[in-house]
Amino acid sequence: MERANVGFLVDGSVFHPGDALTVPERPVDTLLLPVMAPWSKISEVIDYVREVKPRRAIDVHDALLTDLARPIYDNQIGALGGADHGRLAPGGVTEL
Repeated sequence: MERANVGFLVDGSVFHPGDALTVPERPVDTLLLPVMAPWSKISEVIDYVREVKPRRAIDVHDALLTDLARPIYDNQIGALGGADHGRLAPGGVTEL
């Protein structure tokens, strides 16, 4: 059984794409970026950021990244994605 993906647009500016690389129907300021999943590749994640064109991307779905992989993902997404890129430590906060 295939299930539909659900994305969430909050206050017209923050987009959480759910468990997929869903492109929002309008421009967004902040993209919550699923960076790690069994079905994804880093090149697809970078292409997704380029397509959405947010001002900034904040990682979600990143718990499986090892300490060795995190700097590679951070560097590549930040250098090639075309948006400010960051991630929050567990329990961390940021202003939206």
